[in-house]
Amino acid sequence: MSNTTEAINQLNTATTTIGLILSLINFPPGAVGLIFNVLVFTRPVLNRQPCSFYFLISTLFNLFVVFIILPVRIVSSSLNLDLANYNLGICKTEFYSFYVVRVVSIWLILLACIDRYFHSSSNIKLRRLSSLKMARISSSVLTLLMIVIYSHMIVYFEIANVTSQTGQVTQTCNARKGTYRSFSASWHMTLYSLCPSSLMLLFGILTVGNIHQHRRIIPTHSDSNQRRNRRTDTQLLRMLIIQVLFIIVSTMPSSAIRLYSSFTATTTKNAFQTAQENLATQLCNSLSYFAHSTSFYLYTLTGSLFRTELTKIVGPCFHCRPNFIETSGTGQNQISLNPINQQRNTAVLVIDHQ
Repeated sequence: MSNTTEAINQLNTATTTIGLILSLINFPPGAVGLIFNVLVFTRPVLNRQPCSFYFLISTLFNLFVVFIILPVRIVSSSLNLDLANYNLGICKTEFYSFYVVRVVSIWLILLACIDRYFHSSSNIKLRRLSSLKMARISSSVLTLLMIVIYSHMIVYFEIANVTSQTGQVTQTCNARKGTYRSFSASWHMTLYSLCPSSLMLLFGILTVGNIHQHRRIIPTHSDSNQRRNRRTDTQLLRMLIIQVLFIIVSTMPSSAIRLYSSFTATTTKNAFQTAQENLATQLCNSLSYFAHSTSFYLYTLTGSLFRTELTKIVGPCFHCRPNFIETSGTGQNQISLNPINQQRNTAVLVIDHQ
């Protein structure tokens, strides 16, 4: 009995520790990377591309995930303090907004996949759908749609008393127990992971097929603008594919464990089984946040165009070299270590020795 109790305590400690560590790993690099995403995707070379627009808006939603949701989760894991468990209004608002923001950020990447399919199509009517105007409209419609279809959470999420195996009663914000809890888990799994992941793969395959078809039809000789646009399209598609694969890998376990928990909610479990499931749930949920915080590093690794624009932003910060003044008792001399300044007529700082 003592060995079982010790094992349960170790599992509970591991659950708290893993959640805290993974959240802390996510936060600093995620915050820095997403800020750089905004700076790069607003560059003139990229801000006219509809696919870049989807990346940018998805980044803005991910900023909410990193700067709002992750800190709440860190406080909840480290201090065991979550205001949603004590205030019904916060309970409904927090879970509703957190779910909507995370789902919208994933579906925006799906819209980017659809845009690449339209852009690579040989059908001129489909190609016309790949435009910045259409991207703005689609993003707005998607956001409003997700706000509406997740509105049931405002009604059916509540604070319930949960009794542990030791008899301790705690308050927890969760979906209403019973049929709705199973529905909520299935609904979120479908919209957050299963449906967008499947559609991303589908449109990715169709886009690759369009590109192969174009290579057989379009002549190899083309002007510089066409080659430059083709390179940009290829870079954006490569960045998109690697992010799609990463989203699938990081979000599927979270949805699967949530669905399993909902279907086994009425099953009697001992303390050890509960501790094991809590650990698995914490691990899967924490891993899913990497889908929202790692896009900058994926883009940097796979997109040379992205790296070029990033270098233009951060490069000047590492090439600033100071000018030094060398003086002697008999004269005044200025020594510049910056060769650019040697070719320009600039104001000279004069130090007068008397």
